[in-house]
Amino acid sequence: MSRTLLNAQHIQDICPRFRVLVIGRRNAGKTTILKKMSGSDGNDVEIRDIEGKKVDPSILQPTSTRGMSEIENEITFRSNPLFVFHDSRGIEAGADTEENSPLRPDYLWNFLEKRSKASKIRDQVHVVWFCIPMDKPRVPSEEFELSFFNGRLPVIAVFTKFESLVDEAYNNLPDDDTSEEDREDQANQDAQSKFEKTALRAVQGTQYPPHQFVQLQQLNEPTGECIALTKKTNAALQNETLLNIFALAQHNSFEVGCQRVFRLMM
Repeated sequence: MSRTLLNAQHIQDICPRFRVLVIGRRNAGKTTILKKMSGSDGNDVEIRDIEGKKVDPSILQPTSTRGMSEIENEITFRSNPLFVFHDSRGIEAGADTEENSPLRPDYLWNFLEKRSKASKIRDQVHVVWFCIPMDKPRVPSEEFELSFFNGRLPVIAVFTKFESLVDEAYNNLPDDDTSEEDREDQANQDAQSKFEKTALRAVQGTQYPPHQFVQLQQLNEPTGECIALTKKTNAALQNETLLNIFALAQHNSFEVGCQRVFRLMM
């Protein structure tokens, strides 16, 4: 057996799966990201509860009851079993005022606290992807959403549906003789400017800003990609074992995966 395979097996013995907590409001694009990162069409999803029993995967479908799954549930895709995901159940501003609401932020804190005390790295949460959709005209709430940027875990702020800002900027352009290409360039510039002055400024102005941030768009399109999220996650990780298992799990970024595999051969 080659040295590379031996090293890869040793890594998986220590930490067989890369564990991600995905946080975000309903319809923030969380499930789409999980499928993209796993190279899945969604038909091979498997969900198990804390006792290992299978859970109906329809809870991931966009319905009125979406977000009500248990945060302890482990979501995996047979297309890429090296990833295991936990869904925040669609946290919502204001849910913290409703007693016993499954969307209250303290449910998240309790989950993270318990996982942080796990003695084995395989049972800990390795990274948080915080999805913030850009199709809503508001910035993240300092009291609610941004309170999860606390410096304890690597957090990636994932600004989804960025095309909404671009479309809005395009529609606000004056009617003139400007070429279509120039109009699209201007719309992209205006959208980026608005983003930096609102959502990005709010996130970066917190006491513990996210380790990385990324803008994603057109994820519902076949050409939509999460390569940028892969690279930003890789950049946020510090633990060597986690860097290696994350690299082994890559379906999205050939570059990231190959860089780590090459190091395993050295």
